Amino acid sequence: MKATGLCVLLLVSIVAFCSPGFAVPSEEDHIVWVSSRAEDGRLNLWTMNPDGGEKKQLTTTFTQALHPSFSPDGLHVAFSTKDTGAWRIHIIKLDGSDLRRFTYFSSAVPNWSPDGLRMVFNSDHDDEPTDTPDLWAMNLNETNLVELVDSPPTKDFNGQWSPDGERLLFVSDRSGNFDLFVMNLDGSDLTRLTTHHANDYNPRWSPDGEKIVFVSERSGNADLFVMNSDGSNVVQLTDHEAFDSDPAWSPSGDRIVFVSDRAGHYDLWIIRVDGSHPTQITDDEALDFQPDWQ
Repeated sequence: MKATGLCVLLLVSIVAFCSPGFAVPSEEDHIVWVSSRAEDGRLNLWTMNPDGGEKKQLTTTFTQALHPSFSPDGLHVAFSTKDTGAWRIHIIKLDGSDLRRFTYFSSAVPNWSPDGLRMVFNSDHDDEPTDTPDLWAMNLNETNLVELVDSPPTKDFNGQWSPDGERLLFVSDRSGNFDLFVMNLDGSDLTRLTTHHANDYNPRWSPDGEKIVFVSERSGNADLFVMNSDGSNVVQLTDHEAFDSDPAWSPSGDRIVFVSDRAGHYDLWIIRVDGSHPTQITDDEALDFQPDWQ
């Protein structure tokens, strides 16, 4: 089946509004992820403790719920769905209540601003499929919709707000393959961070904004790498013949959760920021991927 429109985002990710009323931040950190482990086999969101305990299904009504992103206070999760035939973004509380739709136009892969008041996401901004979705931002009250990146015919996606709220990190193929770029929110000071001929994708800022973890195929298969936020000092974290992808930092910045098939199926693992002590936290024949940690 031909991948068009926002389907491109799914291929890279797997390979590779009313104000929600923010209150007191969650006292305990959680991991949210996508899994097909329910009896119906659908892709829905699940939550658990970082040690792998207390696994709970968060969404149950969607054919596929993908790309979960925690709010800064850890009390809400934004995610993508495609049950209506077009991508939409929804928001749900961590306890499974107050499910609401955020976008009413083609959109996916949300990421919260550090103040919790805006969202960056990919959109065609209509329901006509294209191969070049762009990056947009909008307030949680559905006002001030702004296009941040528009550079057809390139693909720009995986937008990640910097922890200080000043810059946008994203993936683009404008260099001929998938590389990481960063720019100011007004589009100025566009900087290419990775220059390797292999694909680089799935970037995440560290909580302090000093580091970026990402996936690269430069080792011959998908592995995790980390670098300084200016693109310097690239260090390989995983070196395994398995597929390692979808990294996300712990709130403390000392660990990283990621997906790997090194145990024979796609499960979630945690490593220290230096790449040591890999620990498996899910063990199921179902598909587990796209974790976020807050």
